Amino acid sequence: MPGLVAGTEWAVYYDDLAAAFGLTIEATGPDFGTEPLLDTIADLPELATFVGTQTRLVWPVEQDLRRVDLHGPTPLYPHSLIWRAGNPHPALATLRDHLVGLRPEPDETRMWLPTWAR
Repeated sequence: MPGLVAGTEWAVYYDDLAAAFGLTIEATGPDFGTEPLLDTIADLPELATFVGTQTRLVWPVEQDLRRVDLHGPTPLYPHSLIWRAGNPHPALATLRDHLVGLRPEPDETRMWLPTWAR
């Protein structure tokens, strides 16, 4: 995770994730994009990365990479909605209500959240 700044929300999230699952998160080095990342993962069997389920990836057959769904528990990242106080847009309340309705009930057998989001 090049670019992680210590103490930021993302850094704390990955610290909690690493502690919960016994992972080492690599946060050094530049980010050259997806293709060099996949090349590195293909060359070093001890490395892996997280991608979203709908992330489109194409890699050469000779890289012998695999995508494995994570579940039981699935790592979740809590997102926030930010808006200007007093925003009169009529769709804002509808959007907020919709997002609150999508919030899953915590179930530690199905999902993992960092300690600060529980």
